[in-house]
Amino acid sequence: MKYRIECDFGIRFPTPVREHHCQIRLAPWEDGSQSLIRLELRVSPSAEPVARYDGFGNLAHHFGVLGVHRELGFTLTAEVETRLSNPFDFPVLDPSRERAWLLDSLHQAPRLWDFVYHQGRLTPKLPELIAERPTPVWQEGVPVLAQIQDAFAWVHGVAAFAPQAAESVTDLDTLFQAHQGTAADLTHLLIALLRGWGLPARFVSGYQDAAWFEPDDEAPAGTPPRPQTLHHWAEVLVPGAGWRGFDPAFGLLADDTYIRVAVGRDASDVSPLRHTCKGTGDPPELTETLKVTRLDQTPSA
Repeated sequence: MKYRIECDFGIRFPTPVREHHCQIRLAPWEDGSQSLIRLELRVSPSAEPVARYDGFGNLAHHFGVLGVHRELGFTLTAEVETRLSNPFDFPVLDPSRERAWLLDSLHQAPRLWDFVYHQGRLTPKLPELIAERPTPVWQEGVPVLAQIQDAFAWVHGVAAFAPQAAESVTDLDTLFQAHQGTAADLTHLLIALLRGWGLPARFVSGYQDAAWFEPDDEAPAGTPPRPQTLHHWAEVLVPGAGWRGFDPAFGLLADDTYIRVAVGRDASDVSPLRHTCKGTGDPPELTETLKVTRLDQTPSA
């Protein structure tokens, strides 16, 4: 699949600011599953972005506007090709060999332990019961992939996906009480469970095909598509396959309609925008639009 991504961000302050420094993570990854064909970043007032890779391998852009201003905007345009049409296409290992494969991977790349041991407000150690449902435990002899897929049903038993929610909850305790959450909320819950099993799991932000935002079959006729937004899912180090994406919001493995942008231990590592400036301290108004277009889509007759 080939896609064009167009992101527009606007930052407007109630009073003038200066020495405004920004860091953004909106550029797609480039690796074996996807290729970055073109990338352009325009900033107004004019600034020269500098690209660097962070400690997780994410491409981050830095820029600053030193003069006095009240508004700052930037537009990122990218074209990317994704290749993972069949996420199940990998050599299947016998369950008795999977733990050895994982331990060998962790031995060869010790930094992967960050995605096993990290706990925090968003991915804490889970209690034995959540919403009066037992927290699943690791089952010896059962394939890793099968156990992760079974975990989807448990996650949805705890909290339903609420795409209309404007923001994520602040912690998992709030999620348990609300019984619904955003894609980021459900991803944090899945990651907390998988890390409790000793599996390397990381948080992902990225883009999706526009078709994912179309109304479902049960929606009334004429229902418009939902506004496109960054999506979130988990990636798990699967024996024999490497990193594979798991989307607890939809209960699916990520394929070539998913475009990875940034990975981290949790959402705090992959913030699409961080910025700081000198001024009165009044919070700015943020605006954001996203458009993902499939470039190789056959026109309708």
